[in-house]
Amino acid sequence: MTRNKTLTTLVIFLMFLLGMSGCSSTQPTLEPSHDKVKVFVSLLPQAYFAEKVGGDHVQVDVLIPPGADPHTYEPTPQQMKDLAEADLYLAIGTIEFEELWMGRIRGVNPAMPVFDTSRGVELIAGDPHIWLSPTRAKVQAQNIYTALSEIDAANQEDYQQNLQSFQVEMDQLHQDIIKQFKNIKHKEFMVFHPAWKYFCVDYGLEEIAIEQDGKEPTAQEMARLIDQARQKGIRVILTSPQHSAHEAEAIASDLQGEVIKIDPLSRDYSANLRQVTQELAAILSRD
Repeated sequence: MTRNKTLTTLVIFLMFLLGMSGCSSTQPTLEPSHDKVKVFVSLLPQAYFAEKVGGDHVQVDVLIPPGADPHTYEPTPQQMKDLAEADLYLAIGTIEFEELWMGRIRGVNPAMPVFDTSRGVELIAGDPHIWLSPTRAKVQAQNIYTALSEIDAANQEDYQQNLQSFQVEMDQLHQDIIKQFKNIKHKEFMVFHPAWKYFCVDYGLEEIAIEQDGKEPTAQEMARLIDQARQKGIRVILTSPQHSAHEAEAIASDLQGEVIKIDPLSRDYSANLRQVTQELAAILSRD
């Protein structure tokens, strides 16, 4: 009798363990060895988006450092080592750097999810700079929320609240930029690297690029650009910290104009776009 009772107790205990195992399979798959979700991104503006949506639950690392050219940058051995311990990679989905390196990034951490944040973004052919449009940044943030919620469902409500706050921030930024350009007559500006097409589409502007397909202009192309700038009354050339200002300075000198640096890759996204807008609006307002 005692033996039967012992067997019965053992069977019940085993069934309890099996039941617990079945329940645990429905829980989130993320089991990080650290307190926060370790997220990698390619570019600094992406870090801003991920930190806004992830809040206190994420640690965000950026592969391409300030001032580096995304077209030529190569991750360091330490970065590749850190990637091996990451929980999630949030890809821009449009840049050459990711096309060249994603195979090796996946190779050091095959279990790491890679999420394309350009899903649902209306793309412009030949321009990967989708983050320079606040309206498209909202779509990227939505994708970041989805990715974080999938691997860390326990904090989904926080991610949703953070996403809503970020969307409000982008809506306000978008409206403020519209107001800045509302009454400006001159819509064209010249820039060395063609990074601002999405921004121009959103706000009715036109960029004239010195660099074409990643190539510096020939002497004949420089002459054509100078003539074009004169015809349109352009006196200021915009350039970025990631590129040489030599050609921009040459054109500005010929036009008796000036070169102004603006950064498409600043980490402080909203403040940077406000500054760019203020400077560009002031330039385009000149007679």
